[in-house]
Amino acid sequence: MTLKLILRHHRTWIISFRSKCSLHSLAFVPKHNPADEAEIEKLKHFLKYRENICVLTGAGVSTESGIPDYRSEEVGLYARNTNKPVQYQDFVRSDQVRKRYWARNYIGWPRFSSFHPNQTHLALYQLEVPLKRVRCIITQNVDRLHHKAGSRNVLELHGTAFHVMCLGCDNRIYRNDFQTALAKLNPNMAIVSKTIRPDGDVELSQVRGKKTMA
Repeated sequence: MTLKLILRHHRTWIISFRSKCSLHSLAFVPKHNPADEAEIEKLKHFLKYRENICVLTGAGVSTESGIPDYRSEEVGLYARNTNKPVQYQDFVRSDQVRKRYWARNYIGWPRFSSFHPNQTHLALYQLEVPLKRVRCIITQNVDRLHHKAGSRNVLELHGTAFHVMCLGCDNRIYRNDFQTALAKLNPNMAIVSKTIRPDGDVELSQVRGKKTMA
């Protein structure tokens, strides 16, 4: 369910649930039943008379931006292929796994980093900053779409895809800078985005000769 907030004057605000939304993609939005009037009224009443609200979001909040989730029937990543994300233990144990991970992430990054917040992200920003109803947002997502929408107090449970940290010395750099470094090390690796994942990777059939930073 997407909600849009309309501000009027200094303290008066109205929540409209039927406004038309400019959605980037509905291809990954799972089938669902629309909320009924009673549910809408309960939510409106709750938002009107409550403050210090903490909002928890997951992959489903970003599907209308064009990023698939993992588990939704028919449209989730697991429903469309059998490949699973790289596990941390495998990543630190195997040089080949790290090469495969960064090759996939390198190909997927231009598209993943270009996604825009949808109406839900924007509505949560309105509830947090102008209206001061939401105190914080706790998200499982790494896509930074809450930040792009303008939200300020966001706790990222799984970190973010927009920074890279060395596991040896804890040095941190921006993901865009790391992309530039990878491009210089791999000038012949074409960037062709295929199936995007919630963590920014794409599926590649094989990885040969991929170089990563030491």
